[in-house]
Amino acid sequence: MYTKKTSCSLRFEPPGWSGVQSYVMIRQESAGAPVMQSLNTNRGPSLAVLAAEKIREAIICGELQLGEALSEDRLAATLGVSRTPVREALTSLQLQGLITIQPQRGSFVFQPTEEDVAELCAFRIWTETRAMWLSCSRSRDTLVREMTEAQARMEAAIAGGDDRASTRADSDYHNAFFVHCGNQFLAEAYGLISGRMSAIRSLLLHPQATRTRTLDEHREIIDALAKGEPSQAEAILASHIIAIRAGYRQVMRVSGVAK
Repeated sequence: MYTKKTSCSLRFEPPGWSGVQSYVMIRQESAGAPVMQSLNTNRGPSLAVLAAEKIREAIICGELQLGEALSEDRLAATLGVSRTPVREALTSLQLQGLITIQPQRGSFVFQPTEEDVAELCAFRIWTETRAMWLSCSRSRDTLVREMTEAQARMEAAIAGGDDRASTRADSDYHNAFFVHCGNQFLAEAYGLISGRMSAIRSLLLHPQATRTRTLDEHREIIDALAKGEPSQAEAILASHIIAIRAGYRQVMRVSGVAK
């Protein structure tokens, strides 16, 4: 199984929080603190919701690895809750495609095949490039500014060796298209795969060569949009997403889990 060191932490936001990241928001402080630690049971949301958010973020940042078997008892002990909210959390995450529950075997972090990743990338290209065109036509200056800010945060995080902040900034960069596209249903459609894509991107961002290429392509997309050339930006973005397929294939074959 492919492994990488990572650090990740999160906080819970009240209902109504906006953004394409759905349930979670990674804290900028306390770098290095593990996600899977005892829950604060005095908060408002149910324990099942809190547990789902913790487990989801642990999957996205790589603390829980793709294909990893999950023990309800161990998760419950780590989070400081009973097995019931953990079981409910795993069922919720199954609906998001992040958990696979196999009868008589147990629960596992999702492990996409190469074909799964190809289909996820195709879906992402359809939704993300369309959202980019809509956002560019509605508020190009704001879009470019927010993408530039996310890019700066990502570069700073990588320079500082902060995988968690790097993953967060990368998500912010791509989520900007959906925040400004003006179509809630397009954003919701992307939300169906955002957790799985974030986990895969986090896995692939580890090698330095991949990070360098990602940053270069991010800058090229920003430059094209700033110059009013969305067609050029679309071509770069599509190539940027397609590269995930090859990257995932390489990582899985090296780890011996892909066929």
